[in-house]
Amino acid sequence: MMKRFAAVAGAAVLLGVLAVLWAWHLWTGPGPAGSPAGISPEVRGTTLIRISSGMTLTAATDTLAARGLLKHPKVLLAGARMTGKGRSLRAGLYKLTYGASPRDLLQALTTGAAIQIKVTLPEGLAAVEMAGILATALGFAADDFLAAADSLVRDAAMEDALPGGDSRAVAVHDSLLAAESIRHPRTFRWCEGHLAPDTFLFAEGTSAPAAAGFLVKTQWARLDSVLSEANKAEGPDLTRQDLLTLASIVEAEARWEDERPLIAAVYVNRLRKGRRLEADPTVAFILLKKGKRLYYRDLEVDSPFNTYRNKGLPPGPIGNPGRAALEAAAHPDPTCQAMFFVSDGQGGHVFSNTAAEHKAAVREFRRIRAGNRGNRKN
Repeated sequence: MMKRFAAVAGAAVLLGVLAVLWAWHLWTGPGPAGSPAGISPEVRGTTLIRISSGMTLTAATDTLAARGLLKHPKVLLAGARMTGKGRSLRAGLYKLTYGASPRDLLQALTTGAAIQIKVTLPEGLAAVEMAGILATALGFAADDFLAAADSLVRDAAMEDALPGGDSRAVAVHDSLLAAESIRHPRTFRWCEGHLAPDTFLFAEGTSAPAAAGFLVKTQWARLDSVLSEANKAEGPDLTRQDLLTLASIVEAEARWEDERPLIAAVYVNRLRKGRRLEADPTVAFILLKKGKRLYYRDLEVDSPFNTYRNKGLPPGPIGNPGRAALEAAAHPDPTCQAMFFVSDGQGGHVFSNTAAEHKAAVREFRRIRAGNRGNRKN
């Protein structure tokens, strides 16, 4: 009797071990190796699977099975329950390989290893320009992105995370931006200056609010870092919004990296002496004339953003500055006493301490520009 019991028990144990090994093989072993019928030869070996927001793991598993990636869907579901990943599915577009084990497929779908889209946002672009690039790359509406970014910055102002953070100050700024947008071709936005330029990787399917939140928070993190460094180094006394605004003007003016601190110094020098900034980019921003020649009549445009008519910084940024421009605004060259600068005709600038020196530099620039025109005609 004991021998028979031992034999039965041994057989049960053996069957249990074999069952565990078989389950482990199904879980970690290779899945279907060949692409199913209907998949073109160009993509044989891999396939794209979109996991939409809110999709259940069961629905996702059915999709994988329908595309020939899974032979035993219940194995993946069981593995998800045992590993605690049943509710960890992440939305996105995934490039999955035929022959991958259920374990590897689950790992891919729950770690967010989705296809990423590289998006380059150059320094100095206006918010609407950045929104256009993102909309084209990520497939959402530019207006949705701008609305989400505006809301984030405005809410921060209401919560006193930005200068003048109370309801009355926010209402005044609302009225200012609305009036300026009606009077001029430019639409003025709360999020101007608060969007981080750089090259980023976004998951396919990133929403407009998610992209807006990422760029705004990235710019704020840079801003806080630069302000912290400026306080330690006794930089100019600028608020967060002031620093963004000054940096946006420096970004628009600078062509060479080493000129940014000099340009920032000129503007800080003028601010300290109560002189108007007379920054061409502020006028170009109002009139949508970035990169175009400005005329004397343009400098008379009636707007608080026009630094030829108004003292101090404009009410807000005129573009989205990069880290280097933020650092220059926070750390202007302390040795620079210049009050003026003008193009040298070769991409850089000539800096002058006196009005007489500046007038001579302007005459030289005009001579170079006239010569260049003559050369083009010939």
